[in-house]
Amino acid sequence: MNLRLVSLRFMVRFSTDSLVTPLTPQELRILKQRRRHGEFGSHRSPAWLLVLVLLIFVVVFVAVTVNFLIITGSHFTEPPKHFLPFVLVSCAVLVAVVSIFVINLLRAHRRRRDWALLARFADANGLRFGTRSANPNYPGLLFDKGHSRASTLHLFSPTGVLADVGGYEYTTGSGEDSTTHRWCFAAFRLPHPVPHLLLDAKANNGRWGTNLPETFASSQRISLGEPFDSHYQLYAPEGYGRDAFQLLPPNVMEALLNTRVVYDIEMVDDWLFCYTQSQQDLTNPATWRLLETIANGVLGSLAPVVGRYSDSRALAGAAGNTGYGPGTPVQVAPQAKRLRRGVNISAFIGLAIFLAYMILTRLLRLPG
Repeated sequence: MNLRLVSLRFMVRFSTDSLVTPLTPQELRILKQRRRHGEFGSHRSPAWLLVLVLLIFVVVFVAVTVNFLIITGSHFTEPPKHFLPFVLVSCAVLVAVVSIFVINLLRAHRRRRDWALLARFADANGLRFGTRSANPNYPGLLFDKGHSRASTLHLFSPTGVLADVGGYEYTTGSGEDSTTHRWCFAAFRLPHPVPHLLLDAKANNGRWGTNLPETFASSQRISLGEPFDSHYQLYAPEGYGRDAFQLLPPNVMEALLNTRVVYDIEMVDDWLFCYTQSQQDLTNPATWRLLETIANGVLGSLAPVVGRYSDSRALAGAAGNTGYGPGTPVQVAPQAKRLRRGVNISAFIGLAIFLAYMILTRLLRLPG
């Protein structure tokens, strides 16, 4: 396994040769057997392929049959006027259906190539690969939203610095009103629990505020000065501003600013999560170099700080606890475990616009 701890710094190295070396037919056959046996999660057959084949067959059969009847019905004389438009429409429908079939076939081939490469990469780096894992049990702000929650095409490990990386999705609403939200994430382990901190990247926010599914009270916003404030909004529990400065010293901030992809970053309990809705192609070696940068740069700078950190409020509360002492994991005070939720400004503005529209519509309908 290419994960190791050197002194007090996390040093992460991934071998990416398995991502650039072509898959041999024998490797692909073995990986398919492992997938059928459920090693990478539940395996679902591509039902859409059978549906598209049947649809193409029906379209071709109907087009040929109707054209034949029109031609034979005209006794091989000049075809009726509506014959040419019908032929053109039939050809257009056939081309559209075949195009959809080819596009989906190419996508299926790309997905098959991707999961096979990731499975081989996991084997080479002491990780495990999953095509779909339901209800990941993480404390981050994404992982308790909606329903049908699942990690997708992800690589994970029960040990080491990098715990999990891949796609994540959840669904809100139901029926025709349901919406599936898709993210990419990376989960890293911290030495021990820390106060709940959120670094909301400004570059990926919308016009009305954060792109994250959760907002937090503005009274918890902390300024760390420039140039950091131009890139992130930092949230810390009230009264934990000094702790935030301690946990995010200048070298950690510099490491964050040097990453090439814009991530929203959350520290909660003994986890550090990176979230993005941008593409995170795990079959590209550059993505793993970036994850190495985060692990070695950000976590490498952060780990010694977290290792030295202690919450004086938790220590004071534990003074009378006979179970507290050397070897007991350092905890944080209850008021620091979770940020206090705030008002979703985007939802508020949307509601205000809707109400204004309804009122204006009602007024315009009144007789003059």
